[in-house]
Amino acid sequence: MIEVKELDFAYQKEKVLKNINLEVKKGESLAVIGPSGCGKTTLLYLLAGLEQADQGTIKINSQLLTGIRDRSGVILQDYGLFPWKTVYNNLALGLKIRGAAGGEIKEKVNSALKRLKISELKDKYPAELSGGQKQRVAVGRSLVLAPDLLLMDEPFSALDALTREEMQNLILEIHARENFTYVLVTHDIAEAAFLGHKIAVIKKGKIAAVLENPHFGEKALREKEEFFELQKKLRNLMSLEAEGEDKDEKTEI
Repeated sequence: MIEVKELDFAYQKEKVLKNINLEVKKGESLAVIGPSGCGKTTLLYLLAGLEQADQGTIKINSQLLTGIRDRSGVILQDYGLFPWKTVYNNLALGLKIRGAAGGEIKEKVNSALKRLKISELKDKYPAELSGGQKQRVAVGRSLVLAPDLLLMDEPFSALDALTREEMQNLILEIHARENFTYVLVTHDIAEAAFLGHKIAVIKKGKIAAVLENPHFGEKALREKEEFFELQKKLRNLMSLEAEGEDKDEKTEI
């Protein structure tokens, strides 16, 4: 699904990403974690086609990425909702831009509202919604476009702990049902361990390690010892001394 090879990106002559190599198969999820300023959000923007690499390639479904894809959905931290549009019209906007017929728009929007359990909110405006409700609308706006790739930039960081877990559960439920591929950028170790089939640790613009999560999607994962062990591994990787950060090789675990 996603192939990233020897990717470099610089901003104002400063290297932000260096020799990034990644592979994510169809239906898998990748969590990208690292400290602030490590380049993880830049990587997401490159995968979305919002930025262009200085060197290297990105392929999605074996096609070279040269710009924004129709079937890539993007969910940002600030929700990106239009305050003057109702929930229904926020969800319908992308379909209208694509020229979908009125009947198709109604069917897809109402289906998404039902799946996300926000049908009763369809006539409300963003200012009338809680943080969790806004994030459900943001998720719905991507889902109505039937993406095969969902890209999320710290989408739950502004939510309280319980709402955050609720939204994480929702993403897993939708993923299990619709089998799209997703990439999640986060600074939260527990979130990466819960939502990542694979977890890439980025430090100083390089991939320090890629971990497999064999327990991804398991019921009651948050209560299992393996969940805490994975968090411990991630925490140790993120706290390695600088001498370990400067190696060009990444660690596969």
